Amino acid sequence: METRSENYPMSITELMELESEYSIKAYILIKADPREIPSIMLALSTFEGVRTADVVTGPYDIIVFVEVKNQDELGRLVINKIHSLEGVKEALTCVVVRI
Repeated sequence: METRSENYPMSITELMELESEYSIKAYILIKADPREIPSIMLALSTFEGVRTADVVTGPYDIIVFVEVKNQDELGRLVINKIHSLEGVKEALTCVVVRI
């Protein structure tokens, strides 16, 4: 892609054409056993693709932001890793979309 030298913002068309190494972004909302939250947070910090994880108040206990290369990688992260953690009761995945 050509480098821009102008000092004005990119158009929406240019933004949509930008390629990223990580094409899937998602928020994962986790309900967890409160006693297991510290160990869950530690495990999340080791998973590739996890950018942030925060303990929150409300109906969910942890909100995780992930960036992965494709839908398959997202599925493996959620199903094989997050759902298998001791103390995870539920994980709801919300994929970021462009509108």
